[in-house]
Amino acid sequence: MTRSFGREENILIAAATISSELRGVRKIAREMSLGVMNAKAISHRAGDMARGFRPITDFIAEMAQKIILGVNQISKKSVEFSYLAVRYRHLSQSIEHYQKIIDRGDAVRYISSLQQVIKKLGEESGQCRKNFIFLTKTLSSLLGDIQRSTRGAQIISATSRVEASRAESFSQSLEVIANQVDNSTDDIRRRLQISHDHLTGVLNLLYREE
Repeated sequence: MTRSFGREENILIAAATISSELRGVRKIAREMSLGVMNAKAISHRAGDMARGFRPITDFIAEMAQKIILGVNQISKKSVEFSYLAVRYRHLSQSIEHYQKIIDRGDAVRYISSLQQVIKKLGEESGQCRKNFIFLTKTLSSLLGDIQRSTRGAQIISATSRVEASRAESFSQSLEVIANQVDNSTDDIRRRLQISHDHLTGVLNLLYREE
C-alpha cells in the first residue's frame, strides 16, 4: 500500500533530499579539482601541444572552487533548515493533538486553558513558518548562484575536447579528462536542479497556508 505523506513529512523529506544532493555535489566538485590537477600536470608535460588546454584547466579549477564554497555556505544554512522543518512539524502536531482533545470533549474543564495553549502554539508556528519561508528563499538564491557558476561548463567542455585533440600524443589523456569534466558538470547541474525543485515545493506547501 502506498502511503501519502502530509505537509510536514514532505518538508522533512525535502530537507533530507537536499542535504544528500548537496553532499553529492561537493564530492563531485572535489573530484573535479583533483582531475584538474592531473590535467595541469599533463599539460605541463605536453608543452606547446597543450597550450590551449591550460586556460581551460584554470577555468575548471575556479568553477570547482566556487561550487565547493557555495555548497559549504548552503550546508551551514541547511542545518537551520532541517531544524525548522522538525520544529514546524512538532508545532503542527501539537496543535492538532490539543485540538482533537477539545473536539472529543475529553477535557471540558480545561478547554479554556487548552485554547490558550493552541493560540500560543499557533503564534509560534506562524513565526516559524515566516522564518522557514525566508530561509528557503535564501537557500534557493544561493543554489541559483552555484547554478550560474556552471553555465559556461558546456562551452568549456566542447572547447576542451578541441584543444585536447590538438595535443597529439597527449590527446587521449586530455580527452578523458574533458569527458570527465563534462559528465561531472552534468551531474552537478542535475543535483542542483533536484535541490531547487524541492525548495520550490517547500515554498508552495508553506504558501498554501496563507
